[in-house]
Amino acid sequence: MPAAPAGFTGRDAEVRELLSALDPAVGQGDGSVVVSVVTGLGGVGKTALALHIAHVAWERGWFAGGALFVNLHGYDNLPTTADHAVLSLLRALGVRDSDLPPTSDERYALYRSELSRRKPVLIVLDNASDPAQVARLLPGRAGHRLVVTSRDALDSLPARQFAVDVLTPEAACSLIERALRQAAPADRHVAAEPDAIRELAELCGHLPLALLIVSAMLRRRRTRSAATLAAELRKATDRVHRLRTPGVDQYDRELDLRPVFDVMYARLEPEQARVFRLLGQVPGEDIGLGVAANLANLRASELEPILDDLTATSLITPFVPFASVDVRWRMHDLLRLYTRAVVTEDPQLHEEATAARRRLLAFYAQAALSAAAHLNGEEPDGVPDMFPRGRTQALSWCDSERSGMLVASLWTESSDDVEATRAVRLASVLRTYLRWCRAFDHLVIMSHGAITAARRLDDLASEAMAWSGLGITLGNLGRFDEALKANHRAERLFDRLGDRKGQARALKDMAREQSALERFEEAIGTYTRSLQTSDDVGDRLGAALVRRDLGDLLGRLGRHREAYEYLTQSREYWIEAGDKSGEACIHHDLGHALRQFGRFEEAFVAYTHALGLNAELAEWDERAWGLNKLGELLRIMGRLDGSVVAHTRASDWFAFLGDSHAEAWSQLGLGTTLLTVGRIEDAREAALHARCLYEAGGRWSGVGDTLQCIALTYASQLRSTEASAAWAAAAEAYERAGAGDMADEARRQAQA
Repeated sequence: MPAAPAGFTGRDAEVRELLSALDPAVGQGDGSVVVSVVTGLGGVGKTALALHIAHVAWERGWFAGGALFVNLHGYDNLPTTADHAVLSLLRALGVRDSDLPPTSDERYALYRSELSRRKPVLIVLDNASDPAQVARLLPGRAGHRLVVTSRDALDSLPARQFAVDVLTPEAACSLIERALRQAAPADRHVAAEPDAIRELAELCGHLPLALLIVSAMLRRRRTRSAATLAAELRKATDRVHRLRTPGVDQYDRELDLRPVFDVMYARLEPEQARVFRLLGQVPGEDIGLGVAANLANLRASELEPILDDLTATSLITPFVPFASVDVRWRMHDLLRLYTRAVVTEDPQLHEEATAARRRLLAFYAQAALSAAAHLNGEEPDGVPDMFPRGRTQALSWCDSERSGMLVASLWTESSDDVEATRAVRLASVLRTYLRWCRAFDHLVIMSHGAITAARRLDDLASEAMAWSGLGITLGNLGRFDEALKANHRAERLFDRLGDRKGQARALKDMAREQSALERFEEAIGTYTRSLQTSDDVGDRLGAALVRRDLGDLLGRLGRHREAYEYLTQSREYWIEAGDKSGEACIHHDLGHALRQFGRFEEAFVAYTHALGLNAELAEWDERAWGLNKLGELLRIMGRLDGSVVAHTRASDWFAFLGDSHAEAWSQLGLGTTLLTVGRIEDAREAALHARCLYEAGGRWSGVGDTLQCIALTYASQLRSTEASAAWAAAAEAYERAGAGDMADEARRQAQA
């Protein structure tokens, strides 16, 4: 939740009404979720009001489960969809990207499940333009509260409407005074020029955003009088047609922000004005210093004082994101639209902005390509290494600039061929990072846009890369038939281009989808073709990836010795390349393969080595998964005390990481081991905990497994009635999961 608005004033009635709606002691009576929609003109202070009452409610202890905030950007060119918003909310609720379900329906179910486990939560959805952005984000439990801000009524939602008008003349003057005195308690503008302050408030239409900008101008230009500024505003007659609302205020004056923005813009020095215009071209929510410097074509040291000047006039706002030390800047959506209107009106400025967008796309692509190399365990090829501290630095940078890169990757529809070409390039190199953070839905949209643009531009190489990216993404979403077709199209295009490295990797992706479709012999043949081609062209990374995937497939088919050979060959590459993350991954796979054909001591060594690397790299999620596998191995080996320790540590890590599914898996493993050592009550407690976690996530096969364990604990105590009931419940859970054979076996046990 962002900080409470400074200098908030003049909304006493609205605050009382909204707090009444949020008060947990004042329910709906029918058990429904209380939804409040705050509507009004852009810049009228809807967000400030929502944040003010959110902080008041938080301080009163009404929302022990937390307070969440998402900007839906409903009035941008690319509004945030509910599918994207739910990702932000899940992350805020502690769900890691690597644990996100692949489909939107599952994500909404997980979102409601996470909320159902919490005490009352307040959710603020800012800048919605369409009910569809909000409807699926409604909590499922009555204790939670949802506040939505919008310029539109959103009257199809089951919500109470709160229409927010402009401030009264008195409150508007008070807002200016508070803003001035906050910066300089001895400020004399209001006391010395009360008439000029009232005129400024009138010229701003008593609109809070305009009032705050004017206050910043007065603070910045302390030698200028309020009367001088009022005179300049009075003479400014241009209008921003997209930033107006029908009708007039109570004084019969049109509500128009352009006079304020025109004067603000006219008072900037030429270089300040240029940077201001270019910052308005930023595609995402905010921007870091490095990207801003590239956009403005300046060194960071040259740009920083200009950013300070623009910050001082409230045209941009600096902030430091959570868990970061780097300052970023954001511009209100109304100001961004203003800069774009200014650019559109002047051909020379339009050309300047076009050049900046092209420059930004090239910079994003270079950075994304460098980051992709680190994520793949490679050295950057053909571009400077922008991340000398390695994968962690690359991920951190991509996370910060994610919003901007995502929007820019959709500029493939631009009528400017250079801009479209660079957007296609960005879409191609950005896919590695997006797969890493499991943004599959956006990847599908981005890939289709890149394919269309590449065809229009007659760019076969980019089209091949786009088809490849689409195939991988569809596979991640479980759409294996479509994925296989997309990868096959990519393979044919790479073949036409004579790009054998690309062809080999497309073949590997085809084999993976064939395996997922249980066309195992075809998959083995395709993997073999891919491996041969990779070896022929000297693509050692590609060959190592194929050997790892092929080894995994052969292991699943029971061909453990062959699997071990391929995995061992793959391991040699990761060790030689110095990629410890890849080495850890392959050792986990080797441990599993060795375990499958009874070489338990060697499997133990492989798992232990992988866990050590995970700890060294701070890959805590991978370490938790490895600990759980180690617990299973130690149980097979009869080293039961070690198994209990491994499962317990894994469960603790999964709980800390917020991965409830994996926590359930580890608790079930713990329960199984405790049952083996005769700690029956402890085993049942662990299994019951796992059952609750599986039920919350709707994972009925897991529920059935836990009920099996519970049934066995009762059976070991000769409590046949409880055991039969648990077996019957397990059968029901397996039926819900579609596991008929497991359900039949559980029913037989219940009747035994």
